Amino acid sequence: MSRTYSIVIVGRPNVGKSTLFNRLLGRRKALVHDLPGVTRDRNVAVLERGDAVVQIVDTGGVLGETEDMLSGLVEEQVNIAIAGGDFILHVVDAKDGMLPLDRELARRLIQSGKQCSLVVNKIDVPAHIPRSAEFHALGIEPVFPLSAEHGTGMEELWDFIDGEIRALGVEPPSPAPEALTDPIKVAIVGRPNVGKSSIMNRLLGEDRSLVSDIPGTTRDPVDSFIRTPDRDFILVDTAGIRRKSKTGRGAEILSVILARRSLEQCHVALLVVDASQPPSHQDAHIAGLIEGARRGAILVLNKWDLIGGEENGKRVVEAFRDKLTFIDWLPIVRTSAKTKRHVERVLPHVQRVYERYAQTFPTAALNKTLGDLVARVSPPSVQGKEFKIRYATQTGKAPPILTLFTNSRFPPPDAYTRYLKNRMREIHDLEGSPLILKYRRE
Repeated sequence: MSRTYSIVIVGRPNVGKSTLFNRLLGRRKALVHDLPGVTRDRNVAVLERGDAVVQIVDTGGVLGETEDMLSGLVEEQVNIAIAGGDFILHVVDAKDGMLPLDRELARRLIQSGKQCSLVVNKIDVPAHIPRSAEFHALGIEPVFPLSAEHGTGMEELWDFIDGEIRALGVEPPSPAPEALTDPIKVAIVGRPNVGKSSIMNRLLGEDRSLVSDIPGTTRDPVDSFIRTPDRDFILVDTAGIRRKSKTGRGAEILSVILARRSLEQCHVALLVVDASQPPSHQDAHIAGLIEGARRGAILVLNKWDLIGGEENGKRVVEAFRDKLTFIDWLPIVRTSAKTKRHVERVLPHVQRVYERYAQTFPTAALNKTLGDLVARVSPPSVQGKEFKIRYATQTGKAPPILTLFTNSRFPPPDAYTRYLKNRMREIHDLEGSPLILKYRRE
């Protein structure tokens, strides 16, 4: 049976784990910042290495005994990652020297029986190589002195890892069934503490993302692969998007940038809101980001277990519809991550939205629809002249873009464009997908 080879990166805070993670990937994926503890969740990425598929897991820093309310959650994430890993890279900091927390983590790793290597990071120049000598006392071999930031020493580390992969006999993955195509990329977005990570954990069936009552617990976008009988998905749980006035610290600003980037790179966004609270301006702001990114989307009314009663539920739906009138094409899923209510409906909804988002319109059918709509409601005059729409063709998909050829260099009034878009959306079942209309003079 084919499988992946899992490499787990562990270490105390601020030793360069995320920098090493990015260096192994060859791209900037993990959030890197000088503040200790920036990475809290596991951050998972997959790459091909020869004939093998390698999964690399970046973990939150091991904090040891501390009053930090999140330390227990981070420790749990590290333990889960270690339990599921084939190979552990214990990262230490050559500039700081060997610290008690390094010794304690090394002791735990040796007791786990897992295969480990020691990465002595921040060996930025050859003159710093002797600094790695003291770390042999930790009892983890082999030891790799390197600089994750500059890339020196990485070739030796990869040579060793490739050897371990071959020794384990990891097979290349079997081809996916022909019916399955590229994964649908799904970004889970929303303001802080609305239950995004809880929704993701329910979808995955494991605690991949940290869940806490402390707003802002999730910082990095965390990618997770999930396979269903019908389709593959990549889920990205993003940091809560805050207003600019709330993101003064550097790490928070980086988190928002990465969250917005995840939104721009996804196919479908799940806008998660707290149904037990009135819709906020921030919910509308994030919906505006989705609209601006031209992505398919679903409105997830989470914490539905706190609503109580059908009449209350109707008022909640109406309140969010009223707040988000500018993006009224969003389908709604009512969920409770706590009770698992309707979470199983989320991914089938995503697949339907994606199919609408990526669909192709036959030109003949498109022009028949357009002709019927124009016959029903004629376009108003533009610049004092009769406005005629001659024909239309699809000029883009994901999202669908329709170009309408006219007799004018000016577009019709916005109200008429809304009429066309709304009727086309109904006729062609485009719920959950934006529709872009462009005009061009023939």
